[in-house]
Amino acid sequence: MEGDREEQEQTQVTGKISTGGLRPIPIIIANEVSERIVSASVTANLIIYLTTKYHLGAASSAIIIFAYQSAANFLPFCGAIVSDALLGRYLMITLTLLSCTIGTTLLCLTSAIPSLTPPDCTLPKQGCPSPTHAQLLVLCASLGLMSLGASGVRPCCLAFAEDQIAHWDAARKDRVLRALFSWYYVSVGFSQIVAVTVLVYLQDKMGWKVGFTVSAAMMASVTLLNFAASPFYVKVKPQKSMWVSMLQVAVVAIKNRDLVLPEAGHGVHFHSLPGSTQLVPSQKMRFLNKACMVRTQQAGGSISDIEVDNTISSWNTCTVEQVENFKAALSVVPMWSAMVMPFLMQSSSFGVLQADTMDRRVGTTRFQIPSGSISIFEIMAFTAWSGCYDPYILPVLRRVTGRRRVLTLKQRMGIGVTLAVASMAVAAAVEARRREGAAAAAHRRMSALWLAPQYALSGLSGAFGAVAQIEFYYAVLPKSMGSLVLALLFLGAGVASVASTVIVKLVNVATAGGGGGAAAPWLADDLDRGRYESYYLLLAVLGAVDLVYFVVCCYVFDETTQNRSLEASGNEEEMVEYPG
Repeated sequence: MEGDREEQEQTQVTGKISTGGLRPIPIIIANEVSERIVSASVTANLIIYLTTKYHLGAASSAIIIFAYQSAANFLPFCGAIVSDALLGRYLMITLTLLSCTIGTTLLCLTSAIPSLTPPDCTLPKQGCPSPTHAQLLVLCASLGLMSLGASGVRPCCLAFAEDQIAHWDAARKDRVLRALFSWYYVSVGFSQIVAVTVLVYLQDKMGWKVGFTVSAAMMASVTLLNFAASPFYVKVKPQKSMWVSMLQVAVVAIKNRDLVLPEAGHGVHFHSLPGSTQLVPSQKMRFLNKACMVRTQQAGGSISDIEVDNTISSWNTCTVEQVENFKAALSVVPMWSAMVMPFLMQSSSFGVLQADTMDRRVGTTRFQIPSGSISIFEIMAFTAWSGCYDPYILPVLRRVTGRRRVLTLKQRMGIGVTLAVASMAVAAAVEARRREGAAAAAHRRMSALWLAPQYALSGLSGAFGAVAQIEFYYAVLPKSMGSLVLALLFLGAGVASVASTVIVKLVNVATAGGGGGAAAPWLADDLDRGRYESYYLLLAVLGAVDLVYFVVCCYVFDETTQNRSLEASGNEEEMVEYPG
């Protein structure tokens, strides 16, 4: 690895084209910003597109959207593995940008070519022909290619940007990295705002064809720009992935299950690399220690023989460091599982459909908020709190409490779960009030701004929970496993999307009325006949159960053994130690 770095640095000095540095980083960040803008704009308004152009029901549309979101969240986990072990970050980003461009172009064609969508309804909401299998195939292919685009762009862009300055000295690199991370999160927030305002407005006011064409043109432009910038990139070759290393530990531990683990310090030898500071594994998850035990026939009865033995295969005996890294990854699983439910609650709202039936005017003006832009309140709450917490809110809290460390990471995660539950409770109350007004045939529809509180609470839930979750993983996991952090976050969101799909299907099946189907299910196509408030209350109850599970995990989970420090925004004292 170091040799590759030195060779790259030498090429930068002697070659005709200088590579790396700050110059290509804006292009790399633009790759992810463009993908996120397109993905967020499509997701925000997709349920309207499916119900109006494809004549699908609300539940069926939600299942398609949840499936798309699941793929877009699961595939980055796989993309990180493929990038590290096989393709490298540049090739992975380039191929997935191309995939996203093809997907958005195909989605644009569905709005431009009449034969790719069902004919219009003969009467409003009546006589609506269903889409053919071929039409659904084209739609799903476009969404599949777009989710495949997320698989390489999202996990690789930030790491690829870091590759461009990896050859710099430590002090200079640290300063630039802090600025890079700040700009990265600002850019991601900016992409979300642009998506749910500008692009959704174009889709709503100028038509699907214009809105999707802008998305396709944006992806095509950034893909060509990435190709043009190729000579200026530092391209690190793929190496053995940490994922392979963890797989080796699991396989070898199973293969060595017949070995007997004696008490520590009773003559057993463990395999470690020369110069390693980890010579003996910890007593936590002792079964995995069998993966680094040196068998008698390999040991030769001499400790010195073991230390110089370079013929041991990684698939037969792992190092102590590999085993400890695998233990660290497993040790965060309880906390990770407890944080899946907030993702599920944030992705399970039918607020776009609700807003479409409400008064979307702002004050007394004629301007109407597009239905797909209603989530702007969630994004603004998330961005405002995340951006203001460290520089403004935290100093005030320190002065008020008189403590340097106001909230632990686990406390912030717990607040995130609590706010997610509160957002579902508020959503249930608002929907119940909206349905009462619709049933009473009120002369004036309920304002869509009543949806703002539930979205603001959801945004604050992410600002507390998701951000603290990232910092928690960085603090507890070894530095060599830094790429696992974002992968865990994407994996949690993917699991939440799958769970959302299953819950929606089960709720509709369980609540569909018997006796000829007279009673509409909770998630009926007609919001006024359904019981969406009951669905939100169900999620709030599940969230409350998850909150109890989270508290239990806080006491069971042992992070003091790692005692990692996380330098975030220069506030080292914020997360240096975690009392159990």
